[in-house]
Parts: sequence; structure tokens; C-alpha cells
Amino acid sequence: MATCCRPSPIADGPGSYHVTDIEPAVYAQDHWVMGSWFAADAGLRWETQSLTSATRLAPRAGFTWTPIADAQSPIIRGGMGAFYDQVPLNTYAFRNYPLQTVTTYDGHGNITDGPRLFENVIATDPHSPFPFIDQKNQSGNFSPYSLTWNVEAEQALSSVGSLRLRYSQSEANNQLTLQSQVTQDQSALVLSGSGSGQTKQFDITAGIGSDEEHHAYFSYARQLARGVLTDVANYLGAFRYPVVRSLALASTEGEIPNRFLFWGMWNLPWRMSLSPHVEYRNGFPYQAVNDLQQYVSLPEEPQLRYSRYFSLDARVSKDINVSSKHAVRLSLNGINLSNHANYLQVHNNTGDPQYGIFFGNYGRHILADFDFLF
Repeated sequence: MATCCRPSPIADGPGSYHVTDIEPAVYAQDHWVMGSWFAADAGLRWETQSLTSATRLAPRAGFTWTPIADAQSPIIRGGMGAFYDQVPLNTYAFRNYPLQTVTTYDGHGNITDGPRLFENVIATDPHSPFPFIDQKNQSGNFSPYSLTWNVEAEQALSSVGSLRLRYSQSEANNQLTLQSQVTQDQSALVLSGSGSGQTKQFDITAGIGSDEEHHAYFSYARQLARGVLTDVANYLGAFRYPVVRSLALASTEGEIPNRFLFWGMWNLPWRMSLSPHVEYRNGFPYQAVNDLQQYVSLPEEPQLRYSRYFSLDARVSKDINVSSKHAVRLSLNGINLSNHANYLQVHNNTGDPQYGIFFGNYGRHILADFDFLF
């Protein structure tokens, strides 16, 4: 028989709070130019949050390099920096949230665990090894940050177009997590900063056409994004009794391993223009859950994903003069003209008879609009 877990409809705890915060910050930057072939920027940001009891430094740098003094020379750009997330005020109201009492039943309605009262605990993070963070040893000393860098090369292709290659990488650390912890002495929902994630992306973009009236672009992106899945945002939001899941390491919500894009604009006779947009990519990832709404590990299977996404869109517009200085632009927009099934939801509970079935879809639709041009 399946089991189920439900919070009681009665919550204990004060349920009221008053939180204030002061967030001073200072940023300094300088720019250097070395002839016509190299330029660099460097800056340093100092910031703190009174609630976090942590002081943070964020160094940043970037450069532009033209190896050959020629109009057709490739341009190489790059940059790197540390970026900190602001810790929301409601994070520090967590200890005053109403306490949940959770009771677990079997399929016959018999109690198998509980009632169990969960305390709301804000943890103390250990001292960060990142040298630009100074933390006090006290509850809520969170400093979520990302280290990001990128490099790109752009080459003009005579006068007919351009080609750009780009690679970027981001490492996220000290991200907020929420876990339930049960010991012999206490049951608690523990808010801490133990989450992490990594994103890597390579993309190539080719452009054809050198003027605004006739141009087209093609882009391909390859991405890998994995990290610790956490429900902190849901719990600290508007849900009265959200489910607190165990942590899982998997592809993050917006990861797209492969994405193809084509877009452009062409001017047509009679003051008309055509703007197509084509997108083809992998579906977004999702996680399977069991009857207790906990993440299910499926190591023998690849990452679960929505079906592949394809959308062919186009916009046709025509300008009509209404005076010597004013005009009206009439437009017709076609969205998902191929009527491809781009699903929005999936039955992801392994106990659901419809498990794995997708539903919800925006089919083909046509929109008309107009703009006044001054």
C-alpha cells in the first residue's frame, strides 16, 4: 500500500515578524587603453548586508584585444568576476514562520509516523574558503555567490556578415537550501547555504547582411547546467504548507543541451517587411517524484525532459502614411505556425496512472496589432 504524508491543518508558532536590513555598497572601476589594439577594465565592489553578518568583495575584470591593426581583424573579448546574490528579507523571518506538524499514514489510514513537530532553524554556515568573504560565526551568515568568466572571438566576413564564437562558465556556491532533519532529540526544517551548481555554455552565431533592412542570423548553443535542486523559493513564498523535498543533484530547471535559432528581417515592396523566427531545442528537464512528493532517483535512465520544442514564428508588417509626419504600422504575427506540440506540464508523480504524459500546449495562433509612428 502506498503511504502519504500530510501536514496537519493547525500550525503552531508566532507567525509574526519584523525584519529590517541595511545594504551599503561601494564600487570603483578604471579603464586602460594601450594603443588601438588592446583595452582593459578592472573594478572592485565592496558590499555587505547587516542581516547576513558578512562582508564581501567582488573583483571584476574585462578586456578587448585586436591582434591585427586591420578592419578585418578578429576581435577577442573576455571577462571574469565574482557576483553575490542578495539574501531576501523573508529568509530571516523563517524562524518565525508557523511550525508544521506532520503525520504519516499508510494506505489503510493507520499512523506510521508522528505527529511530528518540525522546528524552523536557520543554520550557521562554516567559514567560506572563498578569500573575498568575511563571515561572522553566527546564525544566518549566508553569502551566496557565483564566479563567472567568458571569452569570445568575433570575425567580420568581408562586408556580408560576421561570425562569433563564445564560451562562458559559471560556478555557483553557498546557495540557499532547505532540508528536513530528524534526530532522536529534534525534528527541524533547516535553512542553510549548502547548495551549489555549475553552468557551461558554448555558442556560435553567424550573421548575414550588413544593413538593418536586410539581415539574418543563425545561432547554435550547447549548454550543461547541473546543481543541487532546492525548494527554498517555494517555501519562502506564498504557499501555506509547501512540501519540503530531499535535495537532489540533477540538471537545473532551465538547462537546454542543444538550441538552434534563426531570425532576421527583410524589407519587401510596398513598404512591407518580413521578420521570421525559428527555434528548435531540447525540452526543459523535470524530476520525477513519488507519492510523498520526494525526488525519485532514476540512475539507470537519462535526465527526464519535456518533448523537443519547435516553433516557427513570423511577423509581416506594412507602413501606411496618415500625414506628412505620421504613419500607422499594421502587423500580422503568426506564432507556432507549424502547430507543433510544445507541452507546458507533465504528470511527474510515479504513482500517477498518467505518469510521463505531457499536457497543456499553445497551438497555432495569429495576432494582429498596429503601432503609431511619429
